[in-house]
Amino acid sequence: MLNLQHNVVNILYTVKGMIESHLIRAKEGRFKDREEALSHAQEIMKRIYDQANRALAITKRISLAIRAERNSDGVTHEASVKSVWEEVAGILKRQYSLSELVVIDHISAGYPKVQCSRNDLLEIFYTLAQNAIQAMDRKGKLIIRANLQFSNGDLPLAVITISDTGPGIPEGILSRLFEPFFTTKPLEEGNGLGLCLVKSLVKRNGGCVTVSSFQGCGTTFTLTFLSRNRRNREKKRIMQ
Repeated sequence: MLNLQHNVVNILYTVKGMIESHLIRAKEGRFKDREEALSHAQEIMKRIYDQANRALAITKRISLAIRAERNSDGVTHEASVKSVWEEVAGILKRQYSLSELVVIDHISAGYPKVQCSRNDLLEIFYTLAQNAIQAMDRKGKLIIRANLQFSNGDLPLAVITISDTGPGIPEGILSRLFEPFFTTKPLEEGNGLGLCLVKSLVKRNGGCVTVSSFQGCGTTFTLTFLSRNRRNREKKRIMQ
């Protein structure tokens, strides 16, 4: 909550400072004419609009994260990894000019569904992919792989990795990536809530998320969920 207060208060002080600067300049007669004063006021309004959007984005992310944390039990939805990723890829293609970016999809058509809300999985994929694209400055390779990990006999876990060929993340900040409001991006690109939300959404769907990175060698986020096959087999085992 203190972090939330810090970020929102910073935005309010920024807006307050811009307005005060304009009013003082007008009061001291430092505009050449009425036209220059109006032009400056219009520029201030645009900047205030951008700050308001930042504040709204922060509150939206926090609201989603809080709801995810409160509803962490009892999620039994299923989602197609292939279908959700294709939707995310379509959104990214419309949002970015990807002429210098290669998107590689290693998800077989028959990959089993995972125990995760479809909307949550879409948000998770989109956030991780967007972060990767920004880290690579839209140049490089974005790779998603979906595998099955077998343990405890023949019960598989769904293991999904999203990797990029960006500059990597310094070892000293890897442990802080999922902290609320921690970001290495410029203010206009991020508010430090994306990965925090990812962790909350993964957790409420019974999964886990980890990250590995080496400077100069890119970054990989690994998601682990129960697969539909595992869930169905566990049900059969209980019935027997």
